[in-house]
Amino acid sequence: MKSLFLSVRMRLLALCLGLVFVLGGASAAVLLLMAQGRDARNAQQAQFQRYETVLAVQQAQALFRHRSGQMTSASAAGEETWRMTARLAQQAAKADLDRELQELARFDEASADQLLDANSSVGQLSEQAMAAVMAGRKVEASVALKDLQRRLEQIEDTLRSAKQREQERLNELQGRAQRRIERALLVASIVISVAIVLGLIATFLVVRSVIRPLKITTDAIRQVNSGAIEIDLPPIRPDEFGDMAVALRQFRDQAERLRRLAYHDPLTGLGNRARLEENLQRAIDRSRQTREPVAMLYVDLDNFRAVNDKFGHKTGDRYLGEAASRLNRFMPDGAQLYRHSGDKFAITIDNLDPGSALEHTLREQADNVLRGLSESYPLGDNLLNMSVSIGIAVFPGDGETAEQMVASAEAAMYVAKKNGRNNVRFASAQLTGTMRKQLALASEIRRGLERGEFEPFYQPVVDVDQGRVIGAEALLRWRHPENGLMPPSEFIQVAEESGLINQLGELCLVKAHEQAQIWASRNRRLRVSVNLSVRQVHDGKILQILRGFGSAPGSRERLIDFELTESALLDSTEYSHTMLTEIKRLGFRIGLDDFGTGYSSFSYLQRLPIDKIKIDRQFVVAMGASKQALAIVSATLTLAQNLDLGVIAEGVESTEQMRQLRILGCKLQQGFYFTRALPAAEFEAWSVAFERNGMDGHARTVADREPITIGVR
Repeated sequence: MKSLFLSVRMRLLALCLGLVFVLGGASAAVLLLMAQGRDARNAQQAQFQRYETVLAVQQAQALFRHRSGQMTSASAAGEETWRMTARLAQQAAKADLDRELQELARFDEASADQLLDANSSVGQLSEQAMAAVMAGRKVEASVALKDLQRRLEQIEDTLRSAKQREQERLNELQGRAQRRIERALLVASIVISVAIVLGLIATFLVVRSVIRPLKITTDAIRQVNSGAIEIDLPPIRPDEFGDMAVALRQFRDQAERLRRLAYHDPLTGLGNRARLEENLQRAIDRSRQTREPVAMLYVDLDNFRAVNDKFGHKTGDRYLGEAASRLNRFMPDGAQLYRHSGDKFAITIDNLDPGSALEHTLREQADNVLRGLSESYPLGDNLLNMSVSIGIAVFPGDGETAEQMVASAEAAMYVAKKNGRNNVRFASAQLTGTMRKQLALASEIRRGLERGEFEPFYQPVVDVDQGRVIGAEALLRWRHPENGLMPPSEFIQVAEESGLINQLGELCLVKAHEQAQIWASRNRRLRVSVNLSVRQVHDGKILQILRGFGSAPGSRERLIDFELTESALLDSTEYSHTMLTEIKRLGFRIGLDDFGTGYSSFSYLQRLPIDKIKIDRQFVVAMGASKQALAIVSATLTLAQNLDLGVIAEGVESTEQMRQLRILGCKLQQGFYFTRALPAAEFEAWSVAFERNGMDGHARTVADREPITIGVR
């Protein structure tokens, strides 16, 4: 039957059109019923508003009668003040009644006219009756009171009739709406049921015409993926399944080639990570039977990132290709070379002789690789020094699986890199255990950044002459979910080594800027200092962040200062000068931290755009016992004054140190004497209390509390 070979596309299109038609018709019917229901609800709402209007007129009428009675009583009493007050209240009630009657007239003009006419004569009759009573004319008063009572009964009857009439209309509309809803639900259920049945029938017919050839094609694909040579290919038909059958025949011819590509690195032509783990696990399984050790050398190119950053990725690829070629040349005979990832390679060696000479043999083989790669690599007019760090793991001592072997060798490689690069380290329980902890901590830092667990704390900078907080230093803290609050000393080194210091520094910078803006909006213009790492100095991304910062609310002043240690300036003074000059051009101030602890501090003051210096805490702590330390602090203050630089003394921990620095002319101080670093909210509260109590009050508080414990900032 030729119709059976209608293309799958046309079958699905017909199914979709049928479903759209069926469901569209059902939806249209439901929408029509919903529109009718909406009209009914609108009519009910309008009628309910009319009913509420009648009730409002009734309330206004009652208030007007009450105010009229008060007016009559005031007139009878002869109290002019009371009478005037009652008249004003009566007039206000009359105005309200008139407004409500206008609303009533919109839909019940006859009732509104009757109420207006009755109310107009109520006031006159009330005054006539009161005048007759006061004059002693009982007959006249009786007649007036009867007319007044008749008018009031007329008002009540009119309101009662209007209320009853609107209530009957509302009940009628509600009943009609309920009946319409019941009919709509019945019709909707019938329409939806019919649409579902028709849709299911159409879907079944189309799916049945597709499912059998789809199953045949799927079975053929599974056979191809399993690597089978003889494949039950589906027949070639005049539809999409026929096209798939042709494609499967082509795919079968290419399957082996694709399988080979899946296990090879396209850049170097070496086996990739998948091939490494597969072959290494196979060697480990074989070693369990032969008892012959299996070794792996994990090789990492030193300073490859610098090559990529300086010369570009194409040059970096050539550099990797040269490294792979040299490794292939100098690795042991019979070994296998793989590219594990990035600039990391792995060499597996099996069929080794067990015994005491194994470690010596592997050391010689690794040293041969080190020497072979140490030759400079010519690149245009440049000679690049090539070196590697190697970690060695041996089965069975350093792992029971391929994954564990790779982890042990990688950890040993990081130990080699940490100990000066261009050397070899064997995996051992102690070394790899420590390194694995560091790698695990690096992973936790990444998760902590994703979960927002890091926040800056603020340690105040105090002007001791004025007894005022003039700024703060932002110091990052980690609110670890298990270990609690962690200071930088417990994670900064790992962040530096793992390349995460930039993310931490950027986070601290952004949050410190936001906090400074918040304080400035509360009329507290505090300069916030942020530490700048060597990686941030060499990374141009920080300039993009700074260009996005706004100035302080109400001024053009930048509230962020940067503090650098000499270690951040050692590698590239020229580049650092360019970066720091641009940062200063953007309006940010720059300070030199730990001044005096390095051999080139004075050189930096001459060449770099420094605005302030920080006297290192070691000199502040030693002032009381060392004349040399005191002389260094005094000389630093004199130098800063002559160079027009700001000076902050950090590490102030006692009243004696604070006063001694003050005598020497250092008025800006920071340290545990004042307080430790605090969260933003606690910092604000502490600052207010400190400035309220003043320096003398703070000194008395310090004298009364426990001795200061020195700790990490």
